[in-house]
Amino acid sequence: MKQKSEIIQKVASTFHEEWRKNRLQEDWTYKPMIEKSKDKTWTKIHWTDTVDIANTDFEDLPDNWKYENNEAAKVAVDLVYEKILNLEKITTETIEEMSNIVHEKRLERNWIAWSFENQRVSYEDLSEEEKEKDRLQIKTAIEVINSYIKK
Repeated sequence: MKQKSEIIQKVASTFHEEWRKNRLQEDWTYKPMIEKSKDKTWTKIHWTDTVDIANTDFEDLPDNWKYENNEAAKVAVDLVYEKILNLEKITTETIEEMSNIVHEKRLERNWIAWSFENQRVSYEDLSEEEKEKDRLQIKTAIEVINSYIKK
């Protein structure tokens, strides 16, 4: 089986792709989202400190724009990795419990500083739409890990 770090990178990249889907336009580009790079190496290579994060593949993003997806991927993969390797059954209830942890860990990472007010609550108080975003992270980790096992 592939290294866990490789799986985390694939999950993080998938998170970025999922986020970009909502920005897809008719011409198959993404509605731009221009942000600042704090990654000095990236800035030096690209001769700019701005990046269109929506039209940039995850692998080509500056480190500061990879950070949240990487951290979220680490949490999700850590929660499901051993369960899958040990052939444990992952139930709807298990996914819900892990989604709660995903949400709490995001709040701990200072997500509050740049999240919407409706996300700054406990998991139980989230709307179903917001809960589904956390569930999707767990489900994505499960899918990616399973795809690596089947290779």
